[in-house]
Amino acid sequence: MARSHTVDLSGLLAGSRQRILIDDEVALEPFEDISFVGPVSVHLEVQATDGLLHLVGEAAGTVGAACVGCLEEVERPMVVAIDERINPHVGREDDPFGEGNVLLGGRLDIADLAQQVLLGALPMRMRCSEECRGLCGLCGTNKNSGACSCETGDKRGELKMENPSQQDA
Repeated sequence: MARSHTVDLSGLLAGSRQRILIDDEVALEPFEDISFVGPVSVHLEVQATDGLLHLVGEAAGTVGAACVGCLEEVERPMVVAIDERINPHVGREDDPFGEGNVLLGGRLDIADLAQQVLLGALPMRMRCSEECRGLCGLCGTNKNSGACSCETGDKRGELKMENPSQQDA
């Protein structure tokens, strides 16, 4: 799906001392196992300073992912501050993994910027809560929903072994 949320910065790049205010909502595509619930709001002020583009503002939205413990869907609202300085002469074509990869020629890709700052602020592993008890290692029951049906009595979900010395007799 092609993103169409770009802003023309050619006036700033030509030496204008003006500021561009951006107030946009963008729908973001899922990335790996992370989804974006509803549109993401982006509020930015962009100006050229010392040969660089200075972006200041925030991106706000809700992200969804599976809890690493119990695999239930988790949704977290996020607000991430943006304060970036980008070399406008090094864009996506020059360095697809560099800081300027949100620039397409003289245009700023708002959706790509929002996705990068939100994904960069996410924890490595999302949990539904600090108290998440996870899944039983034997039957797969979500331990947050109730007692496990296994008859092991072992809270880690491992089989209890009888005393090996009694088996030899």
